[in-house]
Amino acid sequence: MTLWDWALQVYARQDVADACLSLQDAHGQNVPYLLWAAWAAGEGRVADAKAAARLMKQWDAEVGAPLRGVRRALKAPFPAVADTAREPFRQALKDVKLQGERVLLESLEALSGPAGPPLDVLEGLLAAAAASGDPPRRSALERLATALA
Repeated sequence: MTLWDWALQVYARQDVADACLSLQDAHGQNVPYLLWAAWAAGEGRVADAKAAARLMKQWDAEVGAPLRGVRRALKAPFPAVADTAREPFRQALKDVKLQGERVLLESLEALSGPAGPPLDVLEGLLAAAAASGDPPRRSALERLATALA
């Protein structure tokens, strides 16, 4: 299964989405990057975590975070802008942000080696978080690993 298809499938589970959003909002983590790390471990794919982290950080700084910020800014009513205009624009940004996440996931998948024996998902998450240079608390990653199990 491709990373994109797997990510859509697992993110549809409420406990996974909640754990991911907590990691994003409370710990500044990149959700597609963490999903990639969990997928790669589960697939037994070995990748250059530092190269993946560099790609993720640049993408997030230049694409992901700005799109997320604009979408969040449009969540509440905006003075002098009709909700009937604001809300479709916000939805369009949501769609663009999702397409951006797909581009990032496909790029991370391309960095992954061939499938092998499955690795421990928590260890994969911890390694990816360490490679990113700003790992969250272990308990936050444990919550995601448990939700993915």
